[in-house]
Amino acid sequence: MKPILLTDLDDTLFQTARKMSPAEPKLLVAKGADGQALSFFYPWQQAFIDWALQQMIVIPVTARGIESFKRVQIPFSYGAVCLHGGVILTPQGQIDPQWQTQTQALLDPYQARLSQLLAQGLALGVEAGLSLRAWLEEVETTAVYVVFKTKAQVAELHQLRQLLLKQADLAGFYLHQNDNNLALIPSPISKAKAVAELIQRCQALYGRRPLFGMGDSLSDFEFMQHCDFLAFPAKSQLAEQWHE
Repeated sequence: MKPILLTDLDDTLFQTARKMSPAEPKLLVAKGADGQALSFFYPWQQAFIDWALQQMIVIPVTARGIESFKRVQIPFSYGAVCLHGGVILTPQGQIDPQWQTQTQALLDPYQARLSQLLAQGLALGVEAGLSLRAWLEEVETTAVYVVFKTKAQVAELHQLRQLLLKQADLAGFYLHQNDNNLALIPSPISKAKAVAELIQRCQALYGRRPLFGMGDSLSDFEFMQHCDFLAFPAKSQLAEQWHE
């Protein structure tokens, strides 16, 4: 009986080079949209995921969009959760039609507001002299959430966050900030909801199995609570919260 591992990717299984020790070897695991090397394993991280892929049913649960997820060079074979739960991918890498129908209906009322928040956030950034870029993460023609990324210091995102909380209408949205990304996500969308759906499907296929949840950020904790066992990196938002 293989247990099921539901795991975040970035900063959980691997990370960017700037977060790694320069003295240790790095193994490429993902490229950026421009084709440049972006994310890396330590050898021990690769050894862990190689072992897990052999011994467990491994399902990634990530904020990455579909194309970004497909650039991750790990041979997952049981599907995935992408876009903070806005998408479930089948084991064949296709958009799950049942989940897509559900989420599209939930997101339809948010489409205009997502565009408005994108424009407002950029305008607030310009007024404050922040160096930002931003876009809508989409599935086909449906916007799922807004993401802001700093071109300079992470402190700029903290400043933008405060400006949005004071000046924008965020009713029906929640904010997720991790490192140099800030996302405004409609409340019907979450990793936890998608994970609950996948657990139900897995249990229908395989019966009740041990469930392991791994993540690094506070937003991961919600989906991890659907699992029997929880794990997080020693250097992570969750670890910092635990020590507090």
